[in-house]
Amino acid sequence: MSVTIAELNFAPGKAMAPYEDVEAVTIGADGMFGDRSYMWVEAVPHVNVLYRRGETAKTGHFLSLREDPALTQVAPTLEAQGGVTLRMRHTAGALYVPPTEDVAAHRIPVSVWGWHGEGIDQGDEAAQWGAEAIGRPVRLVAVSHEAPRWVEDDPSLGCVGFADGYPVTVGSIDSVGLVNERLNAVGYPPISGKRPRVTILLAGLSLPNCAELPDNVFPEDYVEEIRVGSNGLVAVFRRVKACGRCPVPDTNELTGERRGSPVRKALGELARNGRHADTARYGTKPELFWTQNHVIELPRDMGPNDKIEARKGARVEVVYSETTNWT
Repeated sequence: MSVTIAELNFAPGKAMAPYEDVEAVTIGADGMFGDRSYMWVEAVPHVNVLYRRGETAKTGHFLSLREDPALTQVAPTLEAQGGVTLRMRHTAGALYVPPTEDVAAHRIPVSVWGWHGEGIDQGDEAAQWGAEAIGRPVRLVAVSHEAPRWVEDDPSLGCVGFADGYPVTVGSIDSVGLVNERLNAVGYPPISGKRPRVTILLAGLSLPNCAELPDNVFPEDYVEEIRVGSNGLVAVFRRVKACGRCPVPDTNELTGERRGSPVRKALGELARNGRHADTARYGTKPELFWTQNHVIELPRDMGPNDKIEARKGARVEVVYSETTNWT
């Protein structure tokens, strides 16, 4: 069976509403394709009330669905001329935020988990819009190409926007189906492929020996590389780290509602509890794993204006691993 891209997901803003229907994503010479290229950060220190209650998020720290499920109602759109248009779902009116020049005077300190760097502040009008939408002082920032963020602070692994840590997250229709079977068994409605906020959902995966999938196997765990080609060029998505899951998969991506933890309970019932195999790099903390983080390796002869397109429904070449990267 051929492996195909069953679904593509793309979110211009971190923790904000993804695009509804994505037919293709286009990767440029810097490995970036616009995903999570904007994010809201704290304008002043904020004491958490939902996630890690009582912990203080410092000025410049990113806003997350874990603490601010209202972010699901903010729907940004990247514009062809540059900049972003901000809308609230089901609400009339929008604010166009033109691109701000990527110079030191416009960049401010920002952080995403343990990463500390710079983002391009998008001005007071965007900040006021965000404060009204989210309910507290915030600033909107864009990724800086002059002060790029490197995956794991390692330039050899390529650039990443404001995603949690990696530019591409890979799942499968098989694993979404297994989670939905568990949810259905206890009376919960099914979730969409957007819920785990993956970039790519693959269809047609097997195991390294091409055997039929046994019960409860998430086949993306065995995908070492995905080769995506267009315009005579091939990009390689290479597996790096399994995704440890927090409350986000239990947050409705349309409404922001979070009622209990049925998705994480389903993952536990599917024996998705474990630790990273590379404990020296990622620690020994137990986690619930679902989907895989990948980095993008570009062809050496890719020029500054070249593009590589990943398209929904396209066949892709997959290189399997004999082992998973968590145990």
